[in-house]
Amino acid sequence: MTFLSVVFRVFRGLNIQWQWNMDKPLKAVLFDFDGTLTRPGSLDFGAIRLAIGSPAGIPILEYIATLAPGEPRDRANRILDQFEMEAAERSQPNASAEHLMAFLKSQKLKLGILTRNSLNSVNRALLNFNNIRKSDFDAIITRHDVDRPKPDPEGVILATLKMDVAPEALLVVGDYVFDIEAGRMAGARTAFLVSEATTRFPDPPADWTIKSLDELKPIFRS
Repeated sequence: MTFLSVVFRVFRGLNIQWQWNMDKPLKAVLFDFDGTLTRPGSLDFGAIRLAIGSPAGIPILEYIATLAPGEPRDRANRILDQFEMEAAERSQPNASAEHLMAFLKSQKLKLGILTRNSLNSVNRALLNFNNIRKSDFDAIITRHDVDRPKPDPEGVILATLKMDVAPEALLVVGDYVFDIEAGRMAGARTAFLVSEATTRFPDPPADWTIKSLDELKPIFRS
C-alpha cells in the first residue's frame, strides 16, 4: 500500500465535502486518454471481457483484481495489455485534440493524462498524433501508478502533486462517468465530453458538458 493510498483512506473516513470557487483561475488540465484525446471506439471492451472471462456489471480492472495472484491474474493482465496495444496502434487523435493542446500550451497551462490503461499503450497511441508528444505532458498517470484507478480520486491527486497545482485549480476532462467522479471527489472542476459512444451521464452532472474539445477554449480565454 502506498503512502498516497493511506492518505485517501483517511480522507474517506473524514467524509470531507469539497467546495471551490468557480471564479478561481484554472492552472492545469487533466485529460482522460481513450475516447477523450483519442477517438472513441478503439478498445473493444466486450471482446476483452469475453477473453478474460469478466462478467458484465463489474469494471475490467476491478474484476482482474479479484483473481488469484499468480497465473490467473497474470494471464488476464497479459490479455488486457495485448488488446490495449492493438487498440493503441489503430487509434487516432480525437477531433480538435491537437488544436486544443496547442491552445492550452499557449495559455501556459500545465497538462496531464489520467488513464486506466497502461503506459506502454499511451506511449504507442501518442505516436499517431502529429503535434502532441509525451514531453508535452507534465504528468501521465496510468493504472500502474495507483492502487485504486478511476473512479477513485487517487490518480487525480497524484497528478496535482506532479503538476504542483491545487485540486481546485485543475480541470478534469473525460468521456466517462469515472472521470467526472474521480475529479469531483478530488476537489477539481470537471468537463464531460459527450460523443456517439456515450451511454451514461454523470449524476450530478459535470461543471461543463461539451460535445467537442473546442468547447473548452472559452473557459480559458483571458
